[in-house]
Amino acid sequence: MEDHYCKKCVLDATTPGISISDDTGLCQFCESYTPVSPEKKEEYRARMNALLNSPKKQGKYDVIFALSGGVDSSYTLYRLKKDYPDLRILAVQFDNGFISETALENAQKFCDLTKSTYMRLALDQNVLRDTFSKAATSHDAYPGTAKYRASDICNTCISIIKQKIIELAITTKTPFIVFAFSPGQTDAPFVTLTKPFLVWMRKIFDGNLKAMGVPDRNAYLIDTQVIQPGSPEPEVTIIHPFLVWDYDKPAFKKECIRLGWIDPDLKDHNSSNCLLNAFAIKNHLDKYHIHSYAYDLAALVRQGNMKRKDAQEKLTVDETDASIKEVQKILNL
Repeated sequence: MEDHYCKKCVLDATTPGISISDDTGLCQFCESYTPVSPEKKEEYRARMNALLNSPKKQGKYDVIFALSGGVDSSYTLYRLKKDYPDLRILAVQFDNGFISETALENAQKFCDLTKSTYMRLALDQNVLRDTFSKAATSHDAYPGTAKYRASDICNTCISIIKQKIIELAITTKTPFIVFAFSPGQTDAPFVTLTKPFLVWMRKIFDGNLKAMGVPDRNAYLIDTQVIQPGSPEPEVTIIHPFLVWDYDKPAFKKECIRLGWIDPDLKDHNSSNCLLNAFAIKNHLDKYHIHSYAYDLAALVRQGNMKRKDAQEKLTVDETDASIKEVQKILNL
């Protein structure tokens, strides 16, 4: 019923951890929400300009960019090179074994368009499938806050990407990493990496994988040699441009299509690149009664970056999507 939902965003009182005020009809997040001021946004913009206009020339690249081949990442790569034409970008696409052929083509097309270097990061596909299967059958391998941000499968995949891209940035002496996370997926525009933080980050993800029953974990983790005592400080900063730029996904998609991006034939409302995502959403709902995109979409609505009805549509799970059963079969579930 409608009275179960926040009047402003799309969070549902039947979801564990969500409460709707009887007085205001708002969830606890909408009640305490304070938008980023124009002054603070301008401060972010000035800092990003200062960083990307004059990067330290320590290695072959200025930026390592996480490129999925979806709308947000394709637009971000284009916009980076448009705003900062001298950037030397290494665009890394993680092939998790479920990336659509269209997404692979889109990624390479936008690398050609922006004269960026393309790298396809691939790990042992059989081992990776077993890891995703363990993530699907695990319970509480990730803490509560992580469970609200992404499914167990997506948390695993994203964490692998982060670990390996950070390792790559350190070993290639690249000063910046750029992720195309939406304003609903992160709230820190800049993250300066330190060795203690990376040691902690590696330990946490190693524990998550161990809790899932993954036996051989080192291939997914930052190489200990780059963060061991006596090794240099990383000198790497992560940048999330969508906390600086205005976020308008329909406009991004329109611009990407104009530039030659091809819309993949996926039923999934929330991914334009990964065939695993629809199954991951359903799996998370079945385990925890949490839609893994609800917090992200609710934040976008709260911020004014998405219409409420559009977010509600994205939260609809199409259980007839053939990819769900196909993924179940591939993962031996």
